[in-house]
Amino acid sequence: MLTFVSDIAECFRGPSFTKEPPNKVVFHNSSGAIVPCHVTGVPQPTVQWTKGDWTHLPNIPGLRHSRQDGSLVFQPFRAEEYRQDIHGAVYRCVATNSFGSIGSTEVHVRG
Repeated sequence: MLTFVSDIAECFRGPSFTKEPPNKVVFHNSSGAIVPCHVTGVPQPTVQWTKGDWTHLPNIPGLRHSRQDGSLVFQPFRAEEYRQDIHGAVYRCVATNSFGSIGSTEVHVRG
């Protein structure tokens, strides 16, 4: 019986990074940027992006959004649309499943 429980426990695992985001991302406003954050775990973890202080990061249509694969996307923008709170900020990637949670190191973005 203990072997069975042990076998089941080995089928599940908390999240781990397969590609952690870099700690610095610099991009031009005309090109935008994609910041990867790829994770694995069983069950499959959900990925969310936060500000550097761990507060929730909402999508901002036309400027910044997260993709299903966990990447954070900064869309190209005109120079006059620059926002320090978006294009010059600190972010973290956080992955969570029922067996745990992990957070990336700080990602310093400058666009």
